[in-house]
Amino acid sequence: MAVRELKMLHKMLDRLLAMHFREPPADHRLDRLERDVWHRIHATTTEGALPWQEKMLLAFSVPRFQIASLAIAVVLGLSLSPAIPLGSTARTEQPIADLQVFTVHAPYLTANLIERSE
Repeated sequence: MAVRELKMLHKMLDRLLAMHFREPPADHRLDRLERDVWHRIHATTTEGALPWQEKMLLAFSVPRFQIASLAIAVVLGLSLSPAIPLGSTARTEQPIADLQVFTVHAPYLTANLIERSE
């Protein structure tokens, strides 16, 4: 049983490798290897000379970083929203009677009108 599974695994790997190497990659050419390496070395040295504000702006231009920062902002907003009161302090000084709109026993609710008529 194990030999049969191993053969199936080899066939699947061979099929995947054949699909992968069907076309040579266009972005990795050996005749440009040295130039690409030097380009990356120079890019990292000039990147180190940038001020941190410009590095942050460059980081926000990367879509993965944008999505990650948006996800973090949503998670923080949802997790901290119960801890932060909404409105000003003058709003909390209003009498509780204004909140009777949300009570179950409000006199104008249909359910309460039906109970009174019975």
